[in-house]
Amino acid sequence: MRTTEVVPAAVPPPVSGGDPRADSEALLKEARRRQRRRYAAMGLAMVVIAGGTAGAFAGLHGASRRPAGRPPASVRPRLRSQARRPVRVGVSRPIPRSVGSTELMWPVGPGQSGGIFVDNLRTRRLRLAPTPSIDPGEFQPIMPAGRWVIYAGTNGVSAVRSEGKGRPRRLGTAQLFAPAATPGHVWLEYGAVGAGPVTVRSIPVAGGPAGPPIGLPGRAQLIAGTDAGLVLSGRHGIQLWNPGGPPRTLPHSSSAQGFDVSARLVSYDTGCTDEQTAPSLSYEPNAGFSACRMLRVFDVVTGRLRSFAAPPGTSGWIANHGGFVDVSAIARSGTMMAADAVIPPGGHGRVRAFVLRLADGYRRPTAVPSSTAFLWAVMAWSARGSWLLYQGPGTHMWAYQVTTGRARSSRTPCCQYTVMATITSPAR
Repeated sequence: MRTTEVVPAAVPPPVSGGDPRADSEALLKEARRRQRRRYAAMGLAMVVIAGGTAGAFAGLHGASRRPAGRPPASVRPRLRSQARRPVRVGVSRPIPRSVGSTELMWPVGPGQSGGIFVDNLRTRRLRLAPTPSIDPGEFQPIMPAGRWVIYAGTNGVSAVRSEGKGRPRRLGTAQLFAPAATPGHVWLEYGAVGAGPVTVRSIPVAGGPAGPPIGLPGRAQLIAGTDAGLVLSGRHGIQLWNPGGPPRTLPHSSSAQGFDVSARLVSYDTGCTDEQTAPSLSYEPNAGFSACRMLRVFDVVTGRLRSFAAPPGTSGWIANHGGFVDVSAIARSGTMMAADAVIPPGGHGRVRAFVLRLADGYRRPTAVPSSTAFLWAVMAWSARGSWLLYQGPGTHMWAYQVTTGRARSSRTPCCQYTVMATITSPAR
């Protein structure tokens, strides 16, 4: 698989790398917020930190000798009650250490700042990784990129090493970033639709010269870099674009919602209708969401489109937990992806997880056992891509191995995180 974006032969004039003036920055940030379908501050954070801990990402391989799977009280999540009581389930075998993954979960507090939960499934240790404040208004608040974790702060985009070495590295003054197909890189976006020209450039996370600035077509916003060019959200839908040429609109995307991306695949929902949770719910009453009849998966290299109708007994696919760009729903192998479907009646705000096979002709989604949850219960594939990690019964983290049908549970409390992603666990 190729892992480089197309680099244009000619680029527009460079954009100033200096800090923008205060009034311009305020205008840009407000314009960005007007574009978003939903704020992360809707109240999805259900965990509260009771104290602090030291050392950014030190919990990935710290020297603590606590019993496996038992986080210290200072960083143990405490859950807010959901609209219904947790499901009572029997004892399940733990998630095997061979999963070899570390989960990154955000937010950790009611203010949606304070750091990222780091759950090492190999050592079964949960820690808090302190970070400067993370901007909760961004499409993609945190994202792993190789051995780095990228996050959007109030003063720009920064990166920290996943193994806890060194200080955070500031990548730029941009407020938006997007995944890149080139390993170890990230796209930064400057400007905002409706507030002047929008420019992007590829940044090497570990250091080195940045790529040339690229001006996006009018009223377009970057979703991701792929093996075949840049994927944009524009006036006419989702578009694949190589600088110097005209954008190509992806099929059936004129009113698409939700974006799941990988280096080669773009997933989006179509045929969506607006729904709302009941005003009587104790958690998230009157919350708006979209239920969609069809989920599309487009291969940017071959041009192949696969379409999956909503599973029988559901009222539609939910549009990607509120519109955030997701880099966790598509497995790293590109052969599977996970998605939630709404369980009727929609007013109850319940969804169930399904696995879709992308590499063969099998089009019927497979239901994930014990995966019923509240809206926007995000999921992530293990670092090796064979296990699906999700927020399951008993308000604990669960894992499902598609090839064997096994379901396992973790002692890690959860749920209702806005972002969940995985990195490879260190060997020790």
